[in-house]
Amino acid sequence: MSLSIDLTQETDHWVLRLAGDLDYGECASFRMNIDRILKTSPPATIVDLSDLEYLDSSGLGLLLSLSKEYGAQGGRLVLVTNETVDNILSLTRLNGIFSTASSMADALATIGSDSA
Repeated sequence: MSLSIDLTQETDHWVLRLAGDLDYGECASFRMNIDRILKTSPPATIVDLSDLEYLDSSGLGLLLSLSKEYGAQGGRLVLVTNETVDNILSLTRLNGIFSTASSMADALATIGSDSA
């Protein structure tokens, strides 16, 4: 399944929604959205992966890159995950690197509590 990407800009945060498969073939379009976020540097960004069906090492690498570069700029990044993504993060021992939430409401609460 191809990757669907939707980037929404709110006043205090952005939401990047991904659905489908995030693999090597889809990384170029994902990278363009990452570059847009890094260039604008909103205070917080939620990456909604709850509809992601597949994530390979190249997609995971881009998420790590976004986390590192965005964090260095002072931005707050939260991933909304599903069971598939949670398993991959756990297997690769990256679950301690990313701030994760199980729902969009939890992610909004996380960034809200950090900006309070």
